[in-house]
Amino acid sequence: MIKLLFPILFPSWRFFSSIGPSPRIDVAFIAEKNAEPQAWLPFRSLPEQVGFAAGVRRLLHNPIWNERLYINTCAEHLFEGPSDFYAQEIGVRLVNAVFNREMNVDDASQYLVFRIRAIEFDAGQVRDEVVFISQPFLLQAAGGK
Repeated sequence: MIKLLFPILFPSWRFFSSIGPSPRIDVAFIAEKNAEPQAWLPFRSLPEQVGFAAGVRRLLHNPIWNERLYINTCAEHLFEGPSDFYAQEIGVRLVNAVFNREMNVDDASQYLVFRIRAIEFDAGQVRDEVVFISQPFLLQAAGGK
């Protein structure tokens, strides 16, 4: 009986064979569909500090963090190869974030483009490599700015 309870009480973390690259998502806003993005902004960057009360609240209810985890999972799938489904999932959620006023957009911008960077620690060095750049997403698609 104790053999059955032991793995429940003390789980093994050996199923992590290695630590892979970590995705970072940046967004840019452009006026025309074929324009080159000039400035990339991080999407939902992590705060430097979280207070005790906010930490407890986040522990119990944190839909924004859950969505961030989902977006990161989609980004990790894009590391493996191109997929319209995962790119669309990320793009729609970013456009909705603009619609919900999480990001400020100037009036001239009509499209959103995102890129995914892979941050990886390799032999003591940090590698930061762009692995995916999306097609433009129309900002009006979420119901306006």
